[in-house]
Amino acid sequence: MPARRPNVEGGDGDRRLESRNRGPSAVILAGGASRRMGEPKAWLDVGGRPALAHVTALVRPLAADVVVVAAAGQRLPAIDGRVVRDRAPDLGPLPALALGLESVRGTHAFALGCDGVMVRPAVLALLLDECRRRDADAVIPRWGAHVHALVAVYHRRAAAALAALAGGGERRLQAATTLARAYVLPAERLRPLDPEGLSFHAMNTPAEYALLRAAWDASHR
Repeated sequence: MPARRPNVEGGDGDRRLESRNRGPSAVILAGGASRRMGEPKAWLDVGGRPALAHVTALVRPLAADVVVVAAAGQRLPAIDGRVVRDRAPDLGPLPALALGLESVRGTHAFALGCDGVMVRPAVLALLLDECRRRDADAVIPRWGAHVHALVAVYHRRAAAALAALAGGGERRLQAATTLARAYVLPAERLRPLDPEGLSFHAMNTPAEYALLRAAWDASHR
């Protein structure tokens, strides 16, 4: 069973939504160790702003409630959202995602990494529509050879199942596709909205960061 709901930081304006579900929520994971990058991804500069600030601003028009899951003691840039602190450090992103879903106020939640600065809102809207239409626990896109559990939409009820997976030793985010009512959305459904797959650009290494910055600069000229 999930632990009791965590204390949160910031986001005074969000408290007005506590008893009124005005739309989907968003969960942004920011607590990773960034070992391959060598520096915190949440603070990486993209277009003059930290990556986490970009992702928060990107999803804010779509979400009535934004929750950022961070490590204990982690310093974050200023964001328009609430912060919860990961109860299970060094166990990977799966328990952090479960914690974020426990903490949201909406029935459905977008799930993003703090480096998802190129995610297309139209892709998120399609994932949300599919999750609602199918009454799914999760709708997770496939692009190329990979599924992308952090460019996805989850039902809040998936929190318990994800926490159980993590409690059983699972560490891979891709394990979210094993949820009883998970659906993997094929790339063919996504390509009309994002032909180049920019929504799925990773930023885990300095080389990937350089490629993403180049793509960002090209798309914002």
